Amino acid sequence: MKKAIVLFLLLLAAWLTGAGVAYAPQWQQAQLLQQDGLMLFPRALAVTDQTFINQQGQRMALSELQGRNVLLFFGYTFCPDICPTTLADLSRTWKQLPADIREQWQVVLVSVDPERDSPQSLQPYMAYFNKSFLGLTGNADGLGVLAAELNAVYSKVERGEGVAYLMDHSANLVILDKQGAYRGYIAPPHNSQRLVPVLQALSARLQ
Repeated sequence: MKKAIVLFLLLLAAWLTGAGVAYAPQWQQAQLLQQDGLMLFPRALAVTDQTFINQQGQRMALSELQGRNVLLFFGYTFCPDICPTTLADLSRTWKQLPADIREQWQVVLVSVDPERDSPQSLQPYMAYFNKSFLGLTGNADGLGVLAAELNAVYSKVERGEGVAYLMDHSANLVILDKQGAYRGYIAPPHNSQRLVPVLQALSARLQ
């Protein structure tokens, strides 16, 4: 009888250990998805389909991005700090992500400066950081609607006669799921040490 009890306890301990190993990644993912700066909404929010011009000079609707998760941020090529830093961080992140995770995501920059950001200026700018990253411009009205729906802000900052204006804008990475719905955002900083595990956890969550 004692041997049977001991055997039962050993088997129970082994099962619990195995269960703990099996569920550990899920707990780790939950912790990652609850960390400061990452906000996931309790439900998906609809995004109005807008059409822009990509860096290849082609018209592109947001609905064409469906089928992959999207990291979208608002910026512009004349940006002196936030935009190049964010793109450099994303480029480093992309190099460190496993191929199967990387293929689930598309990075998209939507220009808040369509007056100056033409496809001809966007193309070399985006390619400098990563040729797979997408730049969109050319629709000031659609930009306003999209920014409002994604809780983003932007404004022109005049700097005096003869000095080029700047654009103030939000720095969050917006998360769109494979159906094109707004699911949340990631606040800066966007360094690769932080983004790689977060994107891996999000990939498992946004199925």
